[in-house]
Amino acid sequence: MKKIILYLIFSALITSSLAQNVTVGLGGKPLLKSVVKSNIQGSPYFNSHLTTGKIKTAGQQEFEVKNLRYNLETQQLEYIENANVYIVQDAIQSFTLIDSLGKLNEFHLLKSGNTTGFYKIIVNGNPALLKQYSVSKESVQDWYTKKTLEKLVHHDQYFTNKAGVIQKLIPSAKSLSKIMADKETEVITMIKSEQLNPKREDDLIKIFNFYNSLK
Repeated sequence: MKKIILYLIFSALITSSLAQNVTVGLGGKPLLKSVVKSNIQGSPYFNSHLTTGKIKTAGQQEFEVKNLRYNLETQQLEYIENANVYIVQDAIQSFTLIDSLGKLNEFHLLKSGNTTGFYKIIVNGNPALLKQYSVSKESVQDWYTKKTLEKLVHHDQYFTNKAGVIQKLIPSAKSLSKIMADKETEVITMIKSEQLNPKREDDLIKIFNFYNSLK
């Protein structure tokens, strides 16, 4: 009797262990269940609400996925099905997501030096205007309890992609003058006449669109 009980317990443990690495298929795509939990405050996700997105793989296959979200901490795409969280395991070339404001965001996997990451395409062109999102864990003190807590803080940085070379961009008239040196006079004149501030994203987009229209 004891042997039977031990066998049943052992079988249950194996079943439980296997359940943590479930492989299912979404249009033939291999997926892995995520079981990571954390007590850290803040969200690691780009989109606060689950949304339908489109994924294009390195093999040029395209999929529409429901309940999708972009994890900035792990730089992976996840989706929820039957209350389970799955990570997309295919090599992703690009994907689109709708943010909390209802705006469509397009991300591409690009290589910069020895690192590869997802960049949001803000303005197509040469140079293109890109934006990269990330999160970091930071220690903060609760004002009421005075306890030190860990919190996830969102960050974003601008980049340019000119002839396949990705470089970090600090939004300023000086930086733009270097990037757009061949049309510097026209660009600076336009910035001044329209009273644009490169630190504001809408104005930065106008400047890049203007420069690319001069060619």
